[in-house]
Amino acid sequence: MLHLLLMLALPQGTDTTVTLRSVATLELKSFEGSITVTAGARGQLGIQADHDEDTRIRIDEGGGRVRVSASARYGPAEVTWRLTVPPDLALDLTAHSGDVTVSGVRARIAVSAVEGNVRVRGGSGEVVLETVEGNVLLEDASGFVSLSSVDGDITARGVQGGVQVSTVDGQVVLDGVRSDNIRVSTVDGDIDMAGDILPSGRYHLTSHDGNVTVTAPAIDAEVSVATFSGDFESDFPVTLTRVSDRRRMNFTLGKGSARIELESFDGTVTLRRGSRVPAGKP
Repeated sequence: MLHLLLMLALPQGTDTTVTLRSVATLELKSFEGSITVTAGARGQLGIQADHDEDTRIRIDEGGGRVRVSASARYGPAEVTWRLTVPPDLALDLTAHSGDVTVSGVRARIAVSAVEGNVRVRGGSGEVVLETVEGNVLLEDASGFVSLSSVDGDITARGVQGGVQVSTVDGQVVLDGVRSDNIRVSTVDGDIDMAGDILPSGRYHLTSHDGNVTVTAPAIDAEVSVATFSGDFESDFPVTLTRVSDRRRMNFTLGKGSARIELESFDGTVTLRRGSRVPAGKP
């Protein structure tokens, strides 16, 4: 087991490289300060950290994980992290206050933040990104994806695999997403989803106080729309099979291979013919 405590007391912080052996996951916990992770050479972990002279950086390796953290003599440590990691190293990042940015990693990625934006390009197998106060952006990932925020917008582009998204106060944009299982919910915000509707796919999008728009080149699905006090618009020819008292409409497009459920209490539900989210969305 590697146990390394860097007892550096330099005003400019820490700059070191660690050779990893039999490590599958990097675990980093930060209280205050941004985290930036980029892919680099295999087997090498580069750590650059800006901090004051009273802060100590701790690196522990064991059990298939390398754990990186910081401690200060007085109160929580404030550190700006810049890490270079092997592209196949899984990430488990936690930030209390600060933005988190990841690019080029091809493994599992988990990010949890309290106050800060989360931006990730890459990731596979499982990508779980969550923040309380901040926006979430995910690009070019594959596998199971879970994105959540309490107060912030969520955007996913070029994602393949199952997608689960939730936010309380924010809009959701899924652009160029290829998935046969998408579930999206927001309380106060619009939902825009653009991409192929796959055969036998399941898509459930719901907003309490926002518009819900699905853009696709073609739709072959059983569709259920609940607008309540809002409106419904469609670029596709629609023949209603049933309308309930609560303005829930059901109809079939094509042969009805997939299943689409769209709900908005106080907003417009739209089916648009196309391939991308309209310009102007984040």
